[in-house]
Amino acid sequence: MAAAPGSEYDRGDASARPSPYGSSSGWAPEYQPQPAVAAPTDSGASGLLRLVVILAVVAVIAIVAVWFFVLRGPGTTGEEFLGTWTATTQQGIGTAVVERTGGDAFLVTLSGSKEAEKVAVPAHLDGAELVITMDDFSQIAGEGNAERFKDALKALAGDFRIVFTSVDATHLDLRITGTSASGQDFDQTIPLAQEPAGTT
Repeated sequence: MAAAPGSEYDRGDASARPSPYGSSSGWAPEYQPQPAVAAPTDSGASGLLRLVVILAVVAVIAIVAVWFFVLRGPGTTGEEFLGTWTATTQQGIGTAVVERTGGDAFLVTLSGSKEAEKVAVPAHLDGAELVITMDDFSQIAGEGNAERFKDALKALAGDFRIVFTSVDATHLDLRITGTSASGQDFDQTIPLAQEPAGTT
């Protein structure tokens, strides 16, 4: 039913109207939106998951390290390198005689096509390979002259490394890698065939 004009119920002010809920003050609270509350994060579970992942990674690394350093054992005994090996190159026929001097220490005698082209160099095992480095070459000159000999050798031939790799029971690969004295990189592989015992 419409309110009579000019009555207290005809005011434009809604606060003067009686509340349908029986409030005597005539004031009805407005709806105030509440801020959304973020779902609580379970930081304890997240930290535990991170710890489990870290422990799993450490365990994997430990297993790989044990296999690499303990269970795998040495890359080779070196027996496959022993003997006399022949190479045929553009410079002629050369030989490499490999002897064991004790443990992982070897002596490699390299000979060219001429008798004067012969040098005996210490070698050592590196994984599954027999290796001659510049430091091995420097031992030829003795302990007191090793560094000077190494410097002189680098000035003449650059920095190089000789690596023997077993191909099968009667063949090796001799790989020479390094940088020449002029700064040019080189990488050459020479196949070696084993001479039957008693032929040298």
